[in-house]
Amino acid sequence: MISKPLRSFGQALGLTLLFITTGCEEESAKPTSGNDTTATKPSGHVAQPKLETIQLFLGAAELTAEIADENHERMAGMMHRTEMGEKEAMIFAFPYPHQTGFWMKNTLVPLSIAYIDRDSRIVEIYDLHPGNTKTAESRSKRIMYALEVNQGWFGKNGIKLGTVISTPKGSLAKSLRGR
Repeated sequence: MISKPLRSFGQALGLTLLFITTGCEEESAKPTSGNDTTATKPSGHVAQPKLETIQLFLGAAELTAEIADENHERMAGMMHRTEMGEKEAMIFAFPYPHQTGFWMKNTLVPLSIAYIDRDSRIVEIYDLHPGNTKTAESRSKRIMYALEVNQGWFGKNGIKLGTVISTPKGSLAKSLRGR
């Protein structure tokens, strides 16, 4: 039988490790301020290679989106890329819902970003400007996905808050979980 103080210590240690590992994912997924350079380290000065893609449907509009679902892929994002096709995008999938933010350090293409909840519904849209290191922080703490497109694409295609994104398999969660 384990003594009560030893059991309490083990529980405290386990909780501490859980908080540390959870905190690392969130902090690594986004910069905490415009002066934080940790998000630029994985990409160096070279764009990451093209990622696996998925077909997305937003109302009558269709996109082919690269899937950034690993931490290093989310951190590099569109950095150092010089173009994005008219019907191309990058979707960032997170392991759990949270408040997030994106910036444009080392990003050359003007982008718009949609923050998306676990129901595949767009809850926020922002324009992002090349080189801007001010974080576009989400207001919601329920963000599961972020979708980057060429700046102005959402407006040109009539995509508004509340638009639900689907894939050939259904919801984003159904298509991106356990790939």
